[in-house]
Amino acid sequence: MSWEALTALASVASALIVLVASIAAVLQLRHLRLANQLQAYLDIMTSFQSPEMSAARHFLATCDMTDPTTVASLTSPVVEPRVLTVGSHFQMVARLLNRGVLDEELFAAYHDTAPRIWTRLKPVADVLRQRATSPIWIDFEYLVYRSKRDRLVERFLARYPADFVKEARVGVYLDGGIRQDERRDPATR
Repeated sequence: MSWEALTALASVASALIVLVASIAAVLQLRHLRLANQLQAYLDIMTSFQSPEMSAARHFLATCDMTDPTTVASLTSPVVEPRVLTVGSHFQMVARLLNRGVLDEELFAAYHDTAPRIWTRLKPVADVLRQRATSPIWIDFEYLVYRSKRDRLVERFLARYPADFVKEARVGVYLDGGIRQDERRDPATR
């Protein structure tokens, strides 16, 4: 075998090794992304289900946000910390979802929950925005907008068989999560 043929074979072998290494790297990146999504999911769900967050969501559910006196008492002289806890949590998750950092389907529960929580927090956000002349919780509001506009909850439910969706009676969650089940307060779902 000539040196030229041996050099050509070595070049082909090197190219194959680089190709195999590239495929392995892509697979490792995919697994790394999945691991990061799983860790983010666990961290965010731990925060969402923490005693402090549960108490804050319960407190928010008990407030009559249609009453200007209630809204004023929650925002003056300082903003009620439990309200800030809920708003800040949803803002953070919404930012990550809106930027594509988090997987939409993995965090589908936020597309279902966010519209109901936003309805409760919007009066507070309006006061804070006026006070700070800044779009406080804008990512949270945009997540709600995207969820309604793109009918994301409905799209996520479409992955299940239609007879299951009907039997599970999850139709109340459609319309961007706005239809309300009369038996439960929307902020606590």
